[in-house]
Amino acid sequence: MESTSHTLAEEPEIDTSALRLRGWGLSGKQGEVFSDIDLDVPRGAIAIFRGAAGTGKTSLLLSIAGRMHVSAGEGTVGDLDIRKQARAVREHVAVGHVEGLTDLEKDFTVAQHIAERLIMLQPWYKPWVSKSSLREVIDVIRKTFLSATEVIDRLPEGIFTTSDAEQADFLIDPTGETFVSELSELQKFFLEFGLAGLSRPPLVVIDNIDYLRERTDRARAWAGLLIYQELRKTRDPDDLLTIIVSCEDASEVDAALEALESEVSPTSVSEISLAPRPQPSPPQPPQPQHTQHPQH
Repeated sequence: MESTSHTLAEEPEIDTSALRLRGWGLSGKQGEVFSDIDLDVPRGAIAIFRGAAGTGKTSLLLSIAGRMHVSAGEGTVGDLDIRKQARAVREHVAVGHVEGLTDLEKDFTVAQHIAERLIMLQPWYKPWVSKSSLREVIDVIRKTFLSATEVIDRLPEGIFTTSDAEQADFLIDPTGETFVSELSELQKFFLEFGLAGLSRPPLVVIDNIDYLRERTDRARAWAGLLIYQELRKTRDPDDLLTIIVSCEDASEVDAALEALESEVSPTSVSEISLAPRPQPSPPQPPQPQHTQHPQH
């Protein structure tokens, strides 16, 4: 595992890391999935797990989120022990995108998805959400994306344009009545991320940002994550958001960071390269046996 890190802003005094791993590893019937991962991610940072398919990125993210048991090592989210306090960790680490886990219902509207998530966050004895509460949340999401649009408007021409926002890449309609089936892949990405952020978690994990096939969409996705992180810090400097993302190619984050250099200041950005797991040796075919026959 290779790790590179650079600080984009003078690091504030931080009481505890958002994430700390020591000797973190997972083995299965097919051998090691990942192993010997040592990592410190400060609050308000972005960490990128980079590796080809089959390097254990998804399993690593799920283990950090308290949703998959590891076989070795120590890990903490804030002051929570991941292995011993998995349930509490799941309340502190939201999943922004993992295929098969955060999939959206195509026949649901945006509003229905938001209402469903709000109900899940409420006490069990309140299995409903008022229209006013729903409109309030949709309004907050819209204001967040409008703030992102204002940032984009200040960028040099040709990087991210206002027409991107007009095409609703950064916006959700006022009533939330758009069906998921009508959304672009980038809009779905932001909806999943927005749903994950409703509980205001200190840490969000996002798997395989490469599923956004267009390079411009990936750059916009990174820009959206960085802008949202900055807006949350601006609104409450003590409520920093840490984001962990997996991908095969992280080049688009550099483009987003360069474009937003004067607008965003994550605590740090680190990149961790995951090596392919060793492949088991194929079984050797049995050697033919030669039998000596007695001579007559």
